[in-house]
Amino acid sequence: MRKIIFCFAFITSVSFLIFSFAEKKDTLTKVSQTPSIEKGKKLFKKNACTACHQEQIKIVGPTVKDIAAKYKAEKGNLITFFQGKSKPIVDKDAGQIAIMNASLGITKRMKAEDLKAISNYIMSIK
Repeated sequence: MRKIIFCFAFITSVSFLIFSFAEKKDTLTKVSQTPSIEKGKKLFKKNACTACHQEQIKIVGPTVKDIAAKYKAEKGNLITFFQGKSKPIVDKDAGQIAIMNASLGITKRMKAEDLKAISNYIMSIK
């Protein structure tokens, strides 16, 4: 009888630990995305992206909202674009591409983590 009670208590404890860890992991994932978006917004501003791209108003290049919409619709990858490994899908005008290629010199040197943060920020804009 003691063995049965011990086994039941052990299985219950292990199950509790597994499920409570899974819930915490989900919470941590959700929480960690927000700082990434905030970090991306700061990097976006710090690297002068806002000189050409505003969230809702077109200045030189497309708005951040338009970039996000196009990349979502076409399932594009902003990170590979920032790395210079894919072609632009938003504004294909030769003049715009020339301006953006000059700016890609900045993003090509950035860490993948920072590019992911900028991508997360852009894709969060609606």
